[in-house]
Amino acid sequence: MGRTTLAVTLKPEAGRDGQHVVRIRITRNREPRFWALSLSIDPKHFNPEGKPDRCNWVRKSHVESKAYNDRILSAYRRAEAVIADYDEKGQPYTALQVRDTLTTGGPPERLLPFLVAHIAKRKADAGDDLSKLTTAETYADLLTVLRGYLRESLSVPARVPDTALDELSWAFSTLTKKHILDLRVWLQQHYADSSVSSFLSKLRHLLYQAADAGLVSYEHFPMRGVRITVTRKQVQRLRVEEIDRLATAPIEKKHRGGHPSVTDPTHARPLALAMFLCHGARVQDAITWRVSNYVVEGREHRLRYQTGKNKKWLSVLLDEEGIELFAPYRLRADGSPKATDDYLFPYLPVNFDKLPAEERFRELRKCKNRAKAQITRLGERLGFGNRITAHLMRHSFADMMRREGVPIEVRQSVLGHSDIRTTRDYDDQFDQAESDSVTTLLYQRRKRSDQDNNGTTNVKADPET
Repeated sequence: MGRTTLAVTLKPEAGRDGQHVVRIRITRNREPRFWALSLSIDPKHFNPEGKPDRCNWVRKSHVESKAYNDRILSAYRRAEAVIADYDEKGQPYTALQVRDTLTTGGPPERLLPFLVAHIAKRKADAGDDLSKLTTAETYADLLTVLRGYLRESLSVPARVPDTALDELSWAFSTLTKKHILDLRVWLQQHYADSSVSSFLSKLRHLLYQAADAGLVSYEHFPMRGVRITVTRKQVQRLRVEEIDRLATAPIEKKHRGGHPSVTDPTHARPLALAMFLCHGARVQDAITWRVSNYVVEGREHRLRYQTGKNKKWLSVLLDEEGIELFAPYRLRADGSPKATDDYLFPYLPVNFDKLPAEERFRELRKCKNRAKAQITRLGERLGFGNRITAHLMRHSFADMMRREGVPIEVRQSVLGHSDIRTTRDYDDQFDQAESDSVTTLLYQRRKRSDQDNNGTTNVKADPET
């Protein structure tokens, strides 16, 4: 994480008396924060090269140089002590946390600075775990949304930096349920229901963290009684005949102008089919499959891999169609076998493993979005409209298992769900047409029964009505 540095500086803007406030700059991970001291001097009396061992920040030309230097040194040593305390705990921290400890004696007392520190801690705890970095990024998305809300509701111009905007956010001591309800109304005007639920759930978790730190009252918890409705999208499924059409239908070639694609779009069809054939694999897992994940044991060909979402190991037995699909992806362009560390599908860069964790996360997200977009465009060119998505392949395979009567416990294992409730949620999202067909089936059965009994279709009235 690097070390934390201190420097004594002057505030660039002068006060009404022409004096400049003395500040201690706290820098960690290239992020500076300033702790203002209750001292102001003329710049001509300030020594920017001053050192703590010489205690010479204020020149001797100033009438109170010794007293001022002593006060600065005392503050400097106090800052060093706070930093040493954070280092000794071994927990990740930010320059903002150091500044807030010095000014208030504890963590940030406003929502957005607290959220910034929370994100920094999550990223530090994640290390090289890309799934945990993904979770941290969802809190960064919440930060972006809350900043957008503040700028709009407070009419803060774009020229005001985010760090200054954060200081205008709600103080925990004055945060009320009304603030949350007003935010919810704004979110509902700008985002889909599922996004609103996600943002509010993360905000609630953040406020519980603040309550644990003693910043928010459990008794008067601001989100108590705020309903968070979780709505799931109705996901369509592809029938077997539609999967066959996706696999075999000719694609009209279009002239592509401009620069070549980072990844050739022709890989979208094999990728989508591989996701279906490999038991509804997730797109993020599919683009990270390596040659080493493809295992041949006698006459069996398997794809063995660990899921990125919940770290479950899966072993998928491939049928002839799957073996044929993967065959060209196990070879280089010249026909020679790929190395075991090579990726099967050409979406990630060859130097992916050498990138720092956060760069790998960003690159993975970029490549995943590219693959998803290519699969959707493939569906449009085949006449499916925008129905074809990467996640649709997963739901289609899950639906096929359900139709074939595969027990739900087996489906949970095959799909790699940590909780069987997720598998049940998949079942709850089947097409409305299936629900409607029950009514049609019931009507037809009653009609046939009535015809068999009377030779005609009659609806008998209840004699007591």
